[in-house]
Amino acid sequence: MKSTIFFLLSVLLSQLGEIPKNDPTGVWVSQVGTQFQLKLTGGTELSVRLAPAADTRYTSYEVDLRMDPQEKNTYAGKGYFVAKVKDKECRFETDWKIIVVQKEQIVGESTNIVPDGDTCAVKERSTAALTLKKKTGPTI
Repeated sequence: MKSTIFFLLSVLLSQLGEIPKNDPTGVWVSQVGTQFQLKLTGGTELSVRLAPAADTRYTSYEVDLRMDPQEKNTYAGKGYFVAKVKDKECRFETDWKIIVVQKEQIVGESTNIVPDGDTCAVKERSTAALTLKKKTGPTI
């Protein structure tokens, strides 16, 4: 289903004519309030890091994405995050695939993890929809 959404969005965007490349550099906020610092480097590589003091659930979040050569606003890559689980920190691998739809909106998918609170083992791994909005106003 999510792959179908990506395909349909790509087809829709390609039919609109020449789509400008959007620079996603800046602070972005997820639906649950997590803030990420995105930085485009070299025009094709995008780093995703946890914005300073952005979330108390994560102590670290690092994902490196590469632009799809066929779709200039589409990025995919891997990384990890460190989450607070009960009284310890647990590290988990994550995959991201995003489309910078507009200068203020990103849609995509990322790995969703349900951890075992006692062992940090992954109890469940799935793909979750990801929507990011560009943070406006003062940055952190």
